[in-house]
Amino acid sequence: MKINKWLDRKRILATLNRDGFYMVLFLCLVILATTAVWVTRSNIKFFSQNDIFPDEMNMQEDYYIEELPVEEDENAASLDEGIEKDLHAEEEIRKQQTPVPQDTSAQQEEEKTEKPKEEPEAKETSASPQPSSTVSSSERMIRPVPGSIIMDFGKDTLVYSRTLEQWTTHYGIDIASDVGTPVKAALSGKVTDICTDPRLGIMITIDHGSGLVTRYANLQNSNMVKVGDKVERGKVISGVGRTAGFEVGDPPHLHFEVIKNGVHQDPKQYLPNI
Repeated sequence: MKINKWLDRKRILATLNRDGFYMVLFLCLVILATTAVWVTRSNIKFFSQNDIFPDEMNMQEDYYIEELPVEEDENAASLDEGIEKDLHAEEEIRKQQTPVPQDTSAQQEEEKTEKPKEEPEAKETSASPQPSSTVSSSERMIRPVPGSIIMDFGKDTLVYSRTLEQWTTHYGIDIASDVGTPVKAALSGKVTDICTDPRLGIMITIDHGSGLVTRYANLQNSNMVKVGDKVERGKVISGVGRTAGFEVGDPPHLHFEVIKNGVHQDPKQYLPNI
């Protein structure tokens, strides 16, 4: 019995060894076929759900071969030509409907010819006699110091101050002169005030009568004349200094003012050739 069982087991193993290869091969083919079917079905389902078909996509890529732009250009050109013709026709109709009147041109010519006749009359009426200068010969002054103006008169207009670095009023003129240059009385008169102004430094005031007053500031000293002294035109009253606090940033100069009836005047009107 044991021998028979052993023989039966041997036969089974032999059969398995002989046919095992074919069985394994058959199982592999079955698995491959099943996988291919499953993949194919999945792809078909995906394409059907998303409306994607490769053949149709290729057909659409090759389909757009048309000459639509050429037709649109031709239509646009024909439309442009039609519009231009219509505009040209409208312009001709407007020209025909609105002729240029001859009366207006005649009136314009008459006005042009009349204008030269009116101009001399206007000039004659406007030419009213006016005084050439408000300064009398007795009020003409000499320069208190030689030099050019470095800061002009500015009562109604602003002038720029280098020291203050801003635009400000200026009731006199600054005449550039070296420190120590003699300062002369511009006109004969009487010394009425000698003071040290906090803005303009040492200042001398001379009254010339008839409401005319001159001031000399930024001076070097105040002991050359005294209050009450009568000075002649051209008399030295002090020297150019650096005492003006509001003008210390400017070059050395004399600050010169002219006052008429209590109102500051432009000194250049009283000084010759300045």
